[in-house]
Amino acid sequence: MTLRFKYAGVLDTPAGGPLLNKRLAFIGDKLGYLMYAARWFPFHDYAADPATADITLSLPSGYQVVGYDDTAAGPTNANGTFHFVQSRPGLVGNIAYGKYVARDLKFGGTDIRFLTQPGHDDRVEAYAETIGTALDAYAKRFGQAAFGNRYTVVEIDDESLDFYSAIGMLFVAGRNFEGDREAALERLQREAAYQWWGLTVGLKSFDDAWLSQGLAEYSAYSLREAKLDGPKLEELHRQQLEKALTFEPTASLLRAPAALDDQSSAYKYIMYGKGPLVFRLLRETIGKNKFEKLLRDYLAQYRGKRASIYDFEKLASADAGENLRYFFARWVEGTGVPEFDAEYQILRTRTGKFITRGTVKQNYDNLRLPVDIELQSEGSSGDKIQTVVVEDASADFNIQSDGKPLRVVIDPHFKLLRISPDLRVSAIARRGIEQFKEGNYAEAQTQFEAALKLDRSNSWVYYNLGLLFLEQRNYDVAIDNFKAALASERIEPSWLSVWANIKMGNAYDAKGDRTRAVAAYKRAESDPSNYDNAQDAVKRYLGAPFDPRTQKNTADNR
Repeated sequence: MTLRFKYAGVLDTPAGGPLLNKRLAFIGDKLGYLMYAARWFPFHDYAADPATADITLSLPSGYQVVGYDDTAAGPTNANGTFHFVQSRPGLVGNIAYGKYVARDLKFGGTDIRFLTQPGHDDRVEAYAETIGTALDAYAKRFGQAAFGNRYTVVEIDDESLDFYSAIGMLFVAGRNFEGDREAALERLQREAAYQWWGLTVGLKSFDDAWLSQGLAEYSAYSLREAKLDGPKLEELHRQQLEKALTFEPTASLLRAPAALDDQSSAYKYIMYGKGPLVFRLLRETIGKNKFEKLLRDYLAQYRGKRASIYDFEKLASADAGENLRYFFARWVEGTGVPEFDAEYQILRTRTGKFITRGTVKQNYDNLRLPVDIELQSEGSSGDKIQTVVVEDASADFNIQSDGKPLRVVIDPHFKLLRISPDLRVSAIARRGIEQFKEGNYAEAQTQFEAALKLDRSNSWVYYNLGLLFLEQRNYDVAIDNFKAALASERIEPSWLSVWANIKMGNAYDAKGDRTRAVAAYKRAESDPSNYDNAQDAVKRYLGAPFDPRTQKNTADNR
């Protein structure tokens, strides 16, 4: 059967597309793009409808065109007519054109072409290195992806998504060549992983998005894990846990695609916060070696095919050598996270050593997890960690130490998906940050104040309240909150002291009180921290006052 479709109209706004305020298909004089996500051609099941394609485009002279072609010869160009053939089924119809500055680089085994607008080529090498390093690492770890060894990054306008991945190519909005460089580098690692999860292995339906989005973010997250140790690694784990908890009760990983808008904050926190953490939890549960084998087997078995979460569960159970139904029911299909507590007693032996005996408890039925118990004690012998397997409600531990025990800490390195009083405060505060970003100031204030009810000394919450009031030009209340952040007995994170003084100076400048503003900037100048180029900001504001009419403050989501 042959069906013919005729299109009419002008592709220049989001109207008619799947998103109200982002255009995914655009035809313009300087550039244009067509994304699979725009639904610009017919299909019957989004993200789960692979097809072959033979596409010919005609354009006036002077334009460069990028699209995927899996033939040996590659795409052809004859007198402004471009021909792309996709002979292996995939998500088709991703094309872009424009008048670009082209840059060709090679990292590892991948030829990477960047097509950027003039003046946006200063980050190309750093971005290409990040992408190339990630592609090489994933290939060695999982196996080869479907795109081969040619990868194209093409710049589009700021009216679309920040990033959008297709087979062998990546659309990047222009703002990402000017904004937060570190955030863009981390995002590029995730986008590279989509070449494996979602593009080489497809989905049976969009309800299975955790297998692409969550696994892509886990792949990128594990790259960052491998480069860190000690306190920095612990901070990475804690931040991921906080993100996982922010909207965790809203929907499960299985239900989020159907229940939530995939552009909403709740969806993004669940899929990219909780999603990778559940993969990490699976790694901790079955062991690293079995988990790495599982990912390789998943790619090999479903290469060029479509998989569901249930398919992944069956494969995971086979590789683990046990039925993992309990794991997927709890962490993928359900919501809610456990809270752990420990009861223990300390005994002194005849030889002068100490034995700490106790029980770790949690509040969920049918829970099986390896849990690290750290005993912190006096002396130079160091802290000791014992791993116990919690089955159902509790598990016993018995730790010997030379020095006098000081305290027992459960999950000291934040390996588990769990809640605690301080994590509960962080989760509420992050919800406030998201409301702040979206301009919902009243709801943001409500969330921040709810967090303070649980912890009146939380410097991070006071700091974000200060930013909120500064943005609303309520300068006196903003200053009060920055002072409260600095008056806390424990200022966390450590960078907060320098930035609280900078923002306090901004508030004084906005009031026209230059003397107090300079005093605040001087305090920041004497602070040893240069986090996020703080000292450059100090120099700028000492040189010229902050002007609220031209400069904007936003919530800090670090």
